Amino acid sequence: MDFTLEAAAAAVAEATQEVVGRLAPDWTDKFDADGFDRAAWEAFTGAGLTVLALPEALGGDDLPLDALAPLATSAGRAAAVTPLVGTLAATAWLGQHPAAAERVATEDGWYAVAVAERGQALGAPSRITLRTDGDASVLTGVKTGVAFAEGAAALLVVTADEVVLVDPQAAGVTLTKTPTSSGAAEFTVTFDEVAVTADDVHDGAELLAADYRALLAAYSAGLLAGAMAMTAEHVTVREQFGKPIAAFQAVGQQLADIYVVSRTLDLIATSVAWRLSNELDAAADLATADYWVAAELPSALRTMTHLHGGIGVDITYPLHRYFSLAKDLARVVGGSTGALDLLADVTVEEAACS
Repeated sequence: MDFTLEAAAAAVAEATQEVVGRLAPDWTDKFDADGFDRAAWEAFTGAGLTVLALPEALGGDDLPLDALAPLATSAGRAAAVTPLVGTLAATAWLGQHPAAAERVATEDGWYAVAVAERGQALGAPSRITLRTDGDASVLTGVKTGVAFAEGAAALLVVTADEVVLVDPQAAGVTLTKTPTSSGAAEFTVTFDEVAVTADDVHDGAELLAADYRALLAAYSAGLLAGAMAMTAEHVTVREQFGKPIAAFQAVGQQLADIYVVSRTLDLIATSVAWRLSNELDAAADLATADYWVAAELPSALRTMTHLHGGIGVDITYPLHRYFSLAKDLARVVGGSTGALDLLADVTVEEAACS
């Protein structure tokens, strides 16, 4: 597999790095009223990065998922807390559904993708129901871990077979804000017999869920790479007994382990995005990515916090944000046990089909 970025992906990566290089986040996690870093979001929208997957007729560049993944990775490296992942997944799906895109397309707004459900891994089948009631359809159920649902231009709700476009302020929709480690806005969304029309219901549920999980993996890979770079610099300049602590064998071994985790997660995220962009089966890679995000990402951040000593838990120091986001991401994908169970199911299914 050739890991050299194609021209479009390389251009996106370069543009994103230029944008994030100008960001000046408040590491104390005091976000704006929307529950995220509004200045960072405006930097992304101002550079035209959030609409890249939309068709040219709607102001986008019709880019595939593997060209968008470097954008999510760069945002993760900077620990940028914005609706970027959900919006990129939504616009990638909207790019394949022009009729839906024309109804909800926005240049500077954002979208919330509702995939997760309580007690399930992120890739598990949805239990939310969409039933026909006369001439209309009715949506009933609960979605959890819906980032930045309040204020979103639309909720893209993943059911077992369809994607349903829902206005967050529609009758029957209840947004309940839930606590997060990072302080970012996240909601449990209850749909109590929400009436939807035929224009709100579309196919492509599996694709939207897969794209969302792929971009979460890309963001997570960037988050780990950013924290690792910060830790490597710290242990190089921090001295004990007259020499940098990086010179101690135990520290070097721990950094080596973190490097292996980081490169592996980046490999998985790259493979997922490439496979989805080429319309190949990515179920095993997606399940593997979820497991690494749930199990290995927080573990690596705990080690890096330990290597930083006391400043690792200082809320004004960047590593605090990285660790908090890692814990949130691990929970959103369903935790290590749920993610491992899903990976086992996928592996057994693939073995049975081979």
